Amino acid sequence: MAITDTDTEQTTTTVTAVLAVRIPDSAGADLATDAEQRLGRIEGVRAVTVDGLRGLEPRFTATLVTVGVTIESAASVEDLRERLSDAVCVDSIDRLVADE
Repeated sequence: MAITDTDTEQTTTTVTAVLAVRIPDSAGADLATDAEQRLGRIEGVRAVTVDGLRGLEPRFTATLVTVGVTIESAASVEDLRERLSDAVCVDSIDRLVADE
């Protein structure tokens, strides 16, 4: 499943990334879907596809899920990195590179 924003007037940047995303224990969807939904809510993100789960770390009130993702964004790579870093749901960014 992919989460997509239909606003296509701006230039799109496509990146691949490895991110650690916090998923609350009360989340209703499976971990990959919930990670897509949470990342899809970040400003400037048009589409998110989880390419694979890389790790799980259960915590007291949430599970830290490390995922490989492809993100389509209206933001530049630098702006996207900043927005991801500022997002409450993103614990860490292990890799973020623009697709050629």
